[in-house]
Amino acid sequence: YYFSSFFNRIDFWLITTIVLGYLVSNVLVLQNPVAELIAYDHRSDALIRMRNPDYHFTLYRTTALKNEFRAAIFLFSCLNIILLLVNLIDINWVWFNFDWSGQYLKQFVHEGTWLLIASIIISMVLVLFFFRGNLNFFTKNKPLKVLCYIWLIQNCILVISVGIRNLYYIQHFALAYKRIGVLIFLLLTLIGILTIIYKIQNRKSAFYTTRVNALSLYIVLLISSFFNWDNIIARYNFNHYQTAFVHLDFLSALSDKALPYLLKSDAELTSLSKSQATLFHFDYNYMKPEQYAAIIDKRVTTFRDKWESKSWLSWNYAEYKAYSFLVRSE
Repeated sequence: YYFSSFFNRIDFWLITTIVLGYLVSNVLVLQNPVAELIAYDHRSDALIRMRNPDYHFTLYRTTALKNEFRAAIFLFSCLNIILLLVNLIDINWVWFNFDWSGQYLKQFVHEGTWLLIASIIISMVLVLFFFRGNLNFFTKNKPLKVLCYIWLIQNCILVISVGIRNLYYIQHFALAYKRIGVLIFLLLTLIGILTIIYKIQNRKSAFYTTRVNALSLYIVLLISSFFNWDNIIARYNFNHYQTAFVHLDFLSALSDKALPYLLKSDAELTSLSKSQATLFHFDYNYMKPEQYAAIIDKRVTTFRDKWESKSWLSWNYAEYKAYSFLVRSE
């Protein structure tokens, strides 16, 4: 009992925040450079240099390079054929002939996403392996480059297919964190594919590809952090209740800053309930509008009391805006 109660009193999220804050401040404020990383960065080159083999092994190395070239041609040819079949099926059934008949679409999206992740991993590993050295300077490597370009373009088509699946999911089941995350992931995937194409075309090194993609990840995540996603989700989901499923259980758990958009009148909830009952016939027992209204009313009261008792050290703009809106609406 005492052991379990001890861990119940620990705020692991707070501890994680403190540790991450310390690591970030160590880099930004204390500025303790890591000599090994700096030396590695200086040694690394954005371009691949041609290796000069020992003349005694020239014939052996040339034969090995040709064998590697043939293996790459065979491998990318097989992968292109397999992915072409997958893309043709997706284009037919997802792009043009999709018909939603009331089923859940979670697995529908997950299947395409996991396939895309597997394909991207294979692409990165194979391209970094085969274009790591002298194969970049092989005089007859044009067919291999063409096959790689076709493979990467097919991955772009796969990205579009997953995007369409996710948009169908949003259309019928509204917004959620993971659905937004899938869109961000697809954007990063397209950027990654473009950098791989650029690497092949301009003989860039793996270090260059890693650095550019890491910077792209940082920029995309930084830009995405400027959006108040809870407010966007709440506004979108309630505005589309006549066409999309409104998951009241999920919405009732959004953060306090979204309360102005979560607070709905009895008339609005009644209209929502009628539309949802007409459109959807799920067996799962979701939250009733009456339960939702009671939870949100309680949360509004708790939020107001908590905000009014806060000091300026806990002030933040998003919650201040929510509090001001709630006060004005009353």
